[in-house]
Amino acid sequence: MTLSACSVAGSPTPTGSPGPATSPATGVRQTDDAGRRLPFDTEFPDRWSGNNDGTSYEPCTQVSEEVVRRFGLDVESVSDVAGSNFQTARGCQWSYSNSELSFLSQFVGNLDEPEGGLSAHKAEYSSTTWHPDIDINGRRVIIGSTDPSDCAAYVQSGKAVVITNVVLIEQSPPTVDAVCASAADFLRATIDEIPE
Repeated sequence: MTLSACSVAGSPTPTGSPGPATSPATGVRQTDDAGRRLPFDTEFPDRWSGNNDGTSYEPCTQVSEEVVRRFGLDVESVSDVAGSNFQTARGCQWSYSNSELSFLSQFVGNLDEPEGGLSAHKAEYSSTTWHPDIDINGRRVIIGSTDPSDCAAYVQSGKAVVITNVVLIEQSPPTVDAVCASAADFLRATIDEIPE
């Protein structure tokens, strides 16, 4: 799923950090706002940026290993969703233990129109096939797919959207409804960590 960037004033800074916020080798920040260490070393000095600072939620540190395992994901496969510096997407991706080609990612990106929320996001990405909205713990969740093997569940968090994306590449592929249900289930398992 592609997200557009928008500008938000200010820059995120770690608070209450129990350890070093940057890697001594690179001088690049390696912890979230609460001082929790990323599960990998990032080389991107602008991994946290005005493109994705609309929420303090950090999937890479707030999704527990227990949840990752419960969904059949390989904990050791964790990687950054960002492929370059200053990306909109900030989060993590895990491969499924039984399929190296299939993966689940959860990431954050700022909404272009935060006041319009998820409705404005749906309108902006009209080429996405939108499925009926669902409710998780009293919060609106929109579900969209761009391919039968790919589906994502979106929830608003502050001025950002948290996207849980599932891609299942299998010889006997599941239905798009099953892929969407997987994305919604993972979001359901992590939503208590995601601030409104």
